[in-house]
Amino acid sequence: MLRRMLAVIAALLASAIMTPSYAQSPPTDAVHQLAPTGTLRVAVLMVSYFAIPDEASGRLKGAIPDLGEELARRAGVPVQLIRFDNPGAIMAAFRDGTIDVTFLGITADRAAVMEFGPTVIDLQTTYLVPANSPIKTIDEVDRPGVRLVVPQRSAQEAHLKKTLNHATMIPVAVESPKQAVELIAAGKADAFSHVVPMLASAQPMLPGSRILPGSYFNVPVSIASAKDRPLAADFCRRFAAEVKASGFVQAAITRSGAPGLVVSGP
Repeated sequence: MLRRMLAVIAALLASAIMTPSYAQSPPTDAVHQLAPTGTLRVAVLMVSYFAIPDEASGRLKGAIPDLGEELARRAGVPVQLIRFDNPGAIMAAFRDGTIDVTFLGITADRAAVMEFGPTVIDLQTTYLVPANSPIKTIDEVDRPGVRLVVPQRSAQEAHLKKTLNHATMIPVAVESPKQAVELIAAGKADAFSHVVPMLASAQPMLPGSRILPGSYFNVPVSIASAKDRPLAADFCRRFAAEVKASGFVQAAITRSGAPGLVVSGP
C-alpha cells in the first residue's frame, strides 16, 4: 500500500511539473481578446515617473513600459507602446478601440471606458510648500485660507474633495508641474499636491521648497483593459498577481529610479 501511495504521489508531481502555467501557455481565445490585432497596443502616460524616452535608442524605459512589454511577452505577441500626453487622450483611445491595455490611476470617469483590474503600483502623495511656508506637516494643510494646487481630474483630486474641509483647491493640468510652480512663485497658491515623483521634479523650480514627509493618499495604479473583453480582463488579473508575487514589479520600480513608487498590496 505504501508503494502504491508513493507511486500516486510521484505521478501527481510529474503531472504538475509537465503542465505549463497559464503565463507559459495562455489560452488562444484570451490572447485574441487581449490583442485582437495581433499586437498588444499599450497606452503609456508620458509622465517622468511612468516612462521616459531613452536618448540612445529612442525606446521608452520605466516601470510602465517594462510592465507592458512583459504582458506582451507572456501573451506571446509583439508589443506597441503608444505615448499619450494625458489621461483624457487615453480614455478617448479606449473609446475608439485603438488601444488594448494601460496602467493608470483609477477614477470614476476612467472606469466608465476601461476595465480596471488589480492595482500594481501605488504612488505616494503629499505636498510641496515654498521655503517661507509655515506648514510643516500634512495635517496642517487643511486650514482656512490655504490655497491648494491639485492635478485636475486625478485620483488625488477625487480623494481631497472627500476629505478636505477648509483648504481651497485650484485645479491644474495633471501632466506637468509648471502651472502649479508658477502659481506658488507668484504667491497665488500655498501648496502643491501631487504624487511624490512629480513633486520631486518640481522642487528644483522653487528654491528652498520642501516636500512634506509622509503620504496622505497612495494613488492606486492599476492594469486596465478594454471593456467587454472578459477573457482579456481575466488574463490581466492573473498577470498583475503574478508580477507582484514574483518580484517583477519591484524590480521594474528599482530600475526606473523614480521616488514615491511602491508595489501595491494584494
